[in-house]
Amino acid sequence: MSNLTKSLMAVTASAAVGFGSFAGATAPAEAAGLRCSTTRLSTPCSKQNARAITTYVKYGSKGKSVKHLQRALSQVGYRVSDTGYFGPATRTQLKKYQASRKLSAVGSVNSSTLHALRVGAGAKRVSVKKASTARSAVTSSYSSSSSKGTRAVSFAYSQIGKPYRYGATGPSSYDCSGLTGAAWRSAGKSIPRTSHAQLGGLKRVSKSSLKPGDIVGFHGGGHVGIYVGNGYIIHAPRTGQNVKKVPMSQMRFYSAVRPA
Repeated sequence: MSNLTKSLMAVTASAAVGFGSFAGATAPAEAAGLRCSTTRLSTPCSKQNARAITTYVKYGSKGKSVKHLQRALSQVGYRVSDTGYFGPATRTQLKKYQASRKLSAVGSVNSSTLHALRVGAGAKRVSVKKASTARSAVTSSYSSSSSKGTRAVSFAYSQIGKPYRYGATGPSSYDCSGLTGAAWRSAGKSIPRTSHAQLGGLKRVSKSSLKPGDIVGFHGGGHVGIYVGNGYIIHAPRTGQNVKKVPMSQMRFYSAVRPA
């Protein structure tokens, strides 16, 4: 897993299919995010928009993911017009947001920044009591298995756009199980190397009870991806393609497991 530091602002312009197009589907949070007001603070709306950042973005990028970043920042108190262009104003506000959260003020979206936006780090002005409560909630969440799943998902998002290579486990390229394994290592848990071993050696869960971070198997167990919610996975497809986000329905479901 690479830090979104270089390009997770790269989680921007295409729609979850790497630097390319979004496999014909709309980002799951996008529709709801577009209905959120950008003129008043709204942490739930900021989280929706942050989760709709689906491809790498950086200074100078354009597209829907940039617009979602701008809306997320505005909704937590760092006002910037949602132009869809990542220019000086967006970089300035992003640096202010990062500094306020004690993150590296790099002016680009690395994994820690994206995670803060997605879990809802709160509005710009918060009372001491509320801030303390929020910190306790986040600390508690990180100690849970669902938090590990969230971190695995955040890692997977940061790898969108990287090429598939058979046998690769990162950080510059992946095969399908190499990506799922790296995602869970980033969350602090080692899992088996191959798709069949992952699906056969971890806790089985039903398709109806999937949670973000679960590993989903397809094609008889020969292919796996990370479930990211709303019926979507991030996976490393095959030679010639990049890590991308796609609807689960594009492939034949086989089984699913939960590493933690």
